Amino acid sequence: MKILIMAHPCIHTGGAERWWYYVLNELRKANIFMFIAIPLSLRRGCYECPKMLLSSNVRIIYVTSGMLSWIKTLIKVIRGEGVDLIISGYQTPQVVLATLIAAMITKRKHFTMFHTPIGWLPYTQSAELSNVAKLWIKFYKFINDYLSCFILSSPSVIYDLRRVHLNVTKYCSVKGSAVIRPIEVAYRSYEERDIDLIYLASISKAKGIYDILLLISRVKERRPDIKAIIIGKIHEGLKEEVEKMLTSYGIKDNVELLGYVDEVKKFELLSRSKIMAYPSYMDTFAISVLEALAMGTPVVAYAIPAIVVNYRTEAVIKVPVGSIDRMVKEVYEVLNDKQHWQKLSKEAFSYASTYNWNNIAKSLLTCIMNCLGR
Repeated sequence: MKILIMAHPCIHTGGAERWWYYVLNELRKANIFMFIAIPLSLRRGCYECPKMLLSSNVRIIYVTSGMLSWIKTLIKVIRGEGVDLIISGYQTPQVVLATLIAAMITKRKHFTMFHTPIGWLPYTQSAELSNVAKLWIKFYKFINDYLSCFILSSPSVIYDLRRVHLNVTKYCSVKGSAVIRPIEVAYRSYEERDIDLIYLASISKAKGIYDILLLISRVKERRPDIKAIIIGKIHEGLKEEVEKMLTSYGIKDNVELLGYVDEVKKFELLSRSKIMAYPSYMDTFAISVLEALAMGTPVVAYAIPAIVVNYRTEAVIKVPVGSIDRMVKEVYEVLNDKQHWQKLSKEAFSYASTYNWNNIAKSLLTCIMNCLGR
């Protein structure tokens, strides 16, 4: 089988790019030939990561800017190499359109990969979809009905699509993601962990940064010496606001705001933390939760679809969305009950081991075969 995928595999950027890198790396072992068309103008990753995927059954094609140029290049590859099917690696409109037109002209089967649902709305308040979002939803509904099978990167995505009234019928869900833990970072016991609480996300209001600050301040009322770490990318404007809030909440001496850290440092901090709080209002799979579990670190999270559907384990304690009171209660109980923590930590480590990139790659192939049979 020969597959053309338009995506940008890279371990240094967003979740979708990392997902494609690790999945494609596993698929090199399968009996398929892959052409990876990289849309340079989207700037979704670096140049070095795709080179590391080059092998006897992987070819990299750099696509220059311009929709017409994209389509011409895709058609040339499809016809010249005898490609069997095409995958739009993202639900990004221009990528979907380019691959879809190329598929229609060459009469090939088309698949659209959804890494994040379109039309995100806050979970905590009612909000109307914009007219533009409504048009895009109609567009995706049309192509799913007549032109493309959707592959969802996580089983929870379908619930969010329905929430914005995108009711698709031809779809298949991949298991989610996996974690590669640095071998130099070891598991630590309760006594060896010097960080009480960690927050790991791309820092934003939607990911719960305001909630985490309030949570820490509330836990401090009962545990004055609490030590917390906040890591993740943050833009300067929000960083200034967060630093002011740390002062106003009286937790500046209790919290380290580290920003972005590399992979080894990230896992080292997770291994030193007793619990991770994840008050995110939106997500697809929540890879940072799996990273925490892989280090034996229990998690307390809001019960959004990405958490409820993907993390069916006691090691992820789920609380009602927006309930700071419940999150404070759960965090405090875990921190102050060593035996309870040890039980959750053991379960976390065991659960995380059920996810690996080989299984994720296999589930993608299963989705493709299921959709081809429709």
